[in-house]
Amino acid sequence: MKKLDYHLHSYFSADSEENPRNHVLEAIEHGLEEICFTEHRDFYFPEIDFSLNVAKYFREINRLQVEFKDKITIKIGLEMGIDLRFKSEISEFINSASFDFVIASVHEIDDIEVYDGTDFYLNKSKEEAQKEYLLACLEVVQNFELYNSFGHLDYVARYGAYADKSINFVDFEVILLEILRNLASKGKALEVNTRLFSESKTQQFYSDLLINFKKLGGEFVTLGTDSHVAKRDWAAIDNAREIIKKAGFKELATFSKMKVK
Repeated sequence: MKKLDYHLHSYFSADSEENPRNHVLEAIEHGLEEICFTEHRDFYFPEIDFSLNVAKYFREINRLQVEFKDKITIKIGLEMGIDLRFKSEISEFINSASFDFVIASVHEIDDIEVYDGTDFYLNKSKEEAQKEYLLACLEVVQNFELYNSFGHLDYVARYGAYADKSINFVDFEVILLEILRNLASKGKALEVNTRLFSESKTQQFYSDLLINFKKLGGEFVTLGTDSHVAKRDWAAIDNAREIIKKAGFKELATFSKMKVK
């Protein structure tokens, strides 16, 4: 199975200050064969401007591709925050440049950021917040198709003032199976996001996702750390690779010009 990271951010994303070169050096040091930068773009995000200077982004990563061509494969990707109100603008933006890979993610719902300390969790139980988030994800996979992999289905488990933030597959099985069925039928990839992989409950959640995705005919899995700094949890990547293998996937999906390789 390929050693790669298909979800990482640098100073081209509004929430990172990392130099992309540091990501490349770190990946080479730890034996990765391929990485894909997936810088943020959201058309609406409360209090943060997630615009992206595409021309500058491509120029800098192109230089790194040339400099390190004999050591590692570097792809240019995008993490697009999907808000269906901006469906046409999002599609136009994705089509405006030759991105290798696009992650579709949900970051905000009804103009409220799904993040620590926001009103999204106000007066909601953990189960209510997680259900609302997953239903928003389902709406996206049902109504938007210009992407390669669906990102961090456990995003809502990162935040919220709950003693136990973890998300359990069985609690939302009906919704999650419908999400996975849509991804599988449309030839989309499921992302395994290692951001919370230090927690055994996260590993179990992704194991359940992968096993059911495979049963439903899912073919493609991407692996990403969602790292906003060059240093990352390398043990989490190894654990994720093993969980992916155990679910029956022999290889990780990679992309060029939004086509699976």
